[in-house]
Amino acid sequence: MATRAHEITEAPQEQRSERDREDEQERLRQGLRSIVSMLAMDAEDRVSKRNLIEQRWLQDLRQYNSEYETDVLQDIKKADKSELFINQTRPKSNACEARLSDMLFPTDDDNWGIRPTPVPELADEAKAAADKVKEALKQANKQGENGDVQGQAQTLAAAVPFETRAGELKAEMTEANRRSDAMADEIRDQLKECQYAIQSRDVINDACQIGTGIMLGPIASTERSRRSWQKPEGSNVHELTRVEDRRPMFRRVDPWGFFPQTDALTIEDSESNFERFLKTMKGMRDLAKEPGFDKDAIRRVVEGNRQTQIPSYMSELRAIKGDNLAPTETRFTVWCYRGPLEVEQIKILCECTQNEKVAEFLLEDGSVDPLAEMNVVVWFSDDEVLKFGIHHLDSGETLYSVYNIEKDKASIWGYGIPYIMRNSQAALNGAWRMMMDNAGLSSGPQIVVDQSVIEPGDGIWSILARKIWLKKPEAPANKRGFETYEIPSHQGDLERIIMLAKQFIDDETAISEIAQGEQGAHTTQTKGGMAMLMNAVNVVFRRMVKGWDDDITVPNIRRIYDFNMQFSNKEHIKGDYEIDARGTSVLLVREVQSQNLMTVANNFAGHPVFGQLVKSAPLLRKLFQSMMIEADEVVLDDDEIKRMVDRQNQEPKPDPEQIKAEAAIALVKMKGDFEIQIETMRRDTAMMQLAQNSNLSTEEVRARFGIESEKIQSKERIEAEKSASAERIFAAEVGVEDRRAAQGEDVGQGIG
Repeated sequence: MATRAHEITEAPQEQRSERDREDEQERLRQGLRSIVSMLAMDAEDRVSKRNLIEQRWLQDLRQYNSEYETDVLQDIKKADKSELFINQTRPKSNACEARLSDMLFPTDDDNWGIRPTPVPELADEAKAAADKVKEALKQANKQGENGDVQGQAQTLAAAVPFETRAGELKAEMTEANRRSDAMADEIRDQLKECQYAIQSRDVINDACQIGTGIMLGPIASTERSRRSWQKPEGSNVHELTRVEDRRPMFRRVDPWGFFPQTDALTIEDSESNFERFLKTMKGMRDLAKEPGFDKDAIRRVVEGNRQTQIPSYMSELRAIKGDNLAPTETRFTVWCYRGPLEVEQIKILCECTQNEKVAEFLLEDGSVDPLAEMNVVVWFSDDEVLKFGIHHLDSGETLYSVYNIEKDKASIWGYGIPYIMRNSQAALNGAWRMMMDNAGLSSGPQIVVDQSVIEPGDGIWSILARKIWLKKPEAPANKRGFETYEIPSHQGDLERIIMLAKQFIDDETAISEIAQGEQGAHTTQTKGGMAMLMNAVNVVFRRMVKGWDDDITVPNIRRIYDFNMQFSNKEHIKGDYEIDARGTSVLLVREVQSQNLMTVANNFAGHPVFGQLVKSAPLLRKLFQSMMIEADEVVLDDDEIKRMVDRQNQEPKPDPEQIKAEAAIALVKMKGDFEIQIETMRRDTAMMQLAQNSNLSTEEVRARFGIESEKIQSKERIEAEKSASAERIFAAEVGVEDRRAAQGEDVGQGIG
């Protein structure tokens, strides 16, 4: 009976426990639905408020693809006028994109750098060294009787701040430079693996066409995966799986699917951001294979077959590109939210997804800290949470970077090249259509036919070559059957309008013909003049490149640096560094830099004083680099240069005695040649004087001076014999020394 009573007592408790668990699960489901519903409403509100911006983008793309607006095209067709479109928007946009891509992402250099923080960051260590010196002086003063100790402390105080500690600081800076170089190599490898340059060029393309380009990164390991072939245990067949990839990556964000806060002026002002993905059925299956996504939630979305209405802009984009067929495949709208949530909401998400990160925001009594703030990443579709995660960077910085060709002070969305030149493009098209219409009207006369006078022989009222017209019998004899009127041509006036419109386009976009690779009407004859002209053209591009440095390069490299500092297990790359954006300082002025380097090489490399201060090898590498030539392929590296110098130092130096003897021989020869020249000059002078005084002929003078010539020749023979004798003496002495050296070697070998 007691056992039975115990079972009866326990049953209601088990039932209550089961009901409590069900109630708790229902509470979590309701909490999830409320969170997803709130996020979905916020996203749809942002979509509706951006309609005007999207209409402007569509107009930009129509203009880029030589398409008139619908109402303009209808008016042209109604008036039966020319529909030609002279597209200056495409070459200007492409020239801007190509110029920026070439300057920002060359094949032989980076548009960024990373280096240790400057000297002010090291001031604390110098202060610490001074404190150590003061402590040593205090210890010395305590031992006042020991004068040697106090003298040593004073010597230490005088030497440490200027010599010893300076050496330590220099060593620390050397180590910091080594670590920063390792960090730069790591970042360079990561950017190359995620195809950062390709993604950046796509961002530049978006910015040039519609005014705004967006990049996301670095994406944490929970948001990126890679394919891997692995062989399960007990199987001989490899299977394709997806594993988490902990390397950071960047990717271009589609502007049509990016929705920041509508009232934000910059991306930093946008506290939260939405991304919209229109997934096909295959895309949903691929999403289920990604690490961290809830397969059951994705399965419920797919089984529900909740087909999404395709956004209107997709049909518009297809029509612009000539594809008038509407998309027929099923699409699922998947949203990614990045931003803060209320801590109570985060607690619900963590309980549902078993994420323990929220524990950091709980007080000791289990309640939520009202001052806590957490940035999250929530993927959802319809009423289902597909994935939940915590913002991975401790810095809390947004992962989005936005670039504009021309900024809008009142919005994140900037202006592209088509918008900037829209009015001038319209004026150009209008003038060109008028020119074509006028050319058609003025190409031939307007003909007036009097039907009471003539009639066509074939019964057809049309003008043809060698056609017969019949004059009616009742027609007056002096009345003409045809009258012609010429329509005046105004092509000259219209051409001036066209040229003026093109000039306006160049002025508005600041992309002249020379920036597109053409010199234009004004030919520059000198190299210096062309350099000045190119530098003037680069002024506007310098502003665009500086905007890229400030809005893309600096935040992206700073975030990937933070990522490596936080997650990398390579301790040798970590340190206190700062980002150096070099788009404007190095890459933009390659032409001018090349000329300056050549000037330095010509004027200072061989200078007797300044040449010793110039680093020849780095100067040569920089010179080749400015010419877009791989310096490593044509210049010796540091190790090769060191081996060459060592080899030269190992070569035997010439004997000083030998150099002295050769100099003596050369001096004897020089002295003999000099004396011969003097005697020859004396002879010629004497011959001239004798000829003048005695009025002798040239043959007689030569006969009298035959004896003198023999004396000179004899003297020449004497000097030659002296030189030969000196050479024989030197050769004999060298031979003796060689024999002595050989005998010494033989003796040494015998002893050995």
